[in-house]
Amino acid sequence: MIIETTEYNFKLITIFIKWYFIEVPKQILYQLYKYIVVISKIYSFAFLLKTFFSPWKGQIYEYPQKGFDLSLIFQTWTSNMISRLVGSFVRGVTMIIGIIVLLISLLIGGSAFIIWILYPVIFFLLIILSL
Repeated sequence: MIIETTEYNFKLITIFIKWYFIEVPKQILYQLYKYIVVISKIYSFAFLLKTFFSPWKGQIYEYPQKGFDLSLIFQTWTSNMISRLVGSFVRGVTMIIGIIVLLISLLIGGSAFIIWILYPVIFFLLIILSL
């Protein structure tokens, strides 16, 4: 009976160690990867970079078709440039916010991973220091 209990306890310990140090860290890293993918899709960095200098909401003012009125041409050009500047500003701010959210997610996920791995060591150190 003692041998069976020792073997059973050894099996339980090995199963726990495998779960604690292999399976859960894999899950933590996989969840972190999924968060990164979702944040990248929400903020769509590739699309924002492709359309960085596009006019805001596609607002383009048409140049005058008849005649040569320099003030109207300059007014249209200025309006189009302002629309492009607003678009660039909004897309730039969106990318900065997306990068900040991505970094916060990486920081929280990395911290969770490191804390999970180091918790047993910290636990035993605290026990030893309390004696």
